[in-house]
Amino acid sequence: MISLTVKRYLDGKSFEQRYSIDVEGPGVTILDVLMRIRNNVDGSLAFRYYCRMGLCGACAVKVNGKPMLACKTKLFDVGVDDGGNMVIEPISNNVIKDLIINIQ
Repeated sequence: MISLTVKRYLDGKSFEQRYSIDVEGPGVTILDVLMRIRNNVDGSLAFRYYCRMGLCGACAVKVNGKPMLACKTKLFDVGVDDGGNMVIEPISNNVIKDLIINIQ
């Protein structure tokens, strides 16, 4: 079981949401966890992904303040912040909703 915080944005307002989710195996990526949250815990969580191979960059997020591709980054390679928490947030301030940014 892992606990993580997602910095979410809706209608110009930001808030943090904490999730606890079961994780199986060392090969689980940040994108796998986000998909598991959206499919099984909170269907309102919004994020982008396309190729799932680290080529397009659509899944880029910040994890503990560092930019990463969610599809290539293994959950257990990231670690936690000083407070013992993993924080996932949008890669830029130009947010449309949750982890989705305007890429124009």
